[in-house]
Amino acid sequence: MLYFLAALQDIPEEVYEAASIDGSSGVHRFFTITVPMLRPIIFLVVVLGTIGTLQLFDQALIMTNGGPLHQTETINYLIYRSAFTDFNYSYASAMATVLFVIIFVLFLIQNRFLGKSNTGQ
Repeated sequence: MLYFLAALQDIPEEVYEAASIDGSSGVHRFFTITVPMLRPIIFLVVVLGTIGTLQLFDQALIMTNGGPLHQTETINYLIYRSAFTDFNYSYASAMATVLFVIIFVLFLIQNRFLGKSNTGQ
């Protein structure tokens, strides 16, 4: 929310004043001024949230230790367990590489849909 608050405060007031002088309604100003100017912040928040979600580790380790029947195992906990409990370093490094590729592909997809606008700017 702090990212959004800072981005909202960074939007120049003159833009809203010019739109209101031109007769733009509040909803129209929101969708034509606010949302496009917040697009980089929306992209940043979505990318950081996705990466943070895919790197969940400490909660699974501390709270449930993988849980009953491995129901709360995350990919990072599985990498940790493979490397430091089972001592299968090659499998753990392969899983870490696959996790990197998954995060990178998700970043590219999010960049395609949330990155730069497609209006020729």
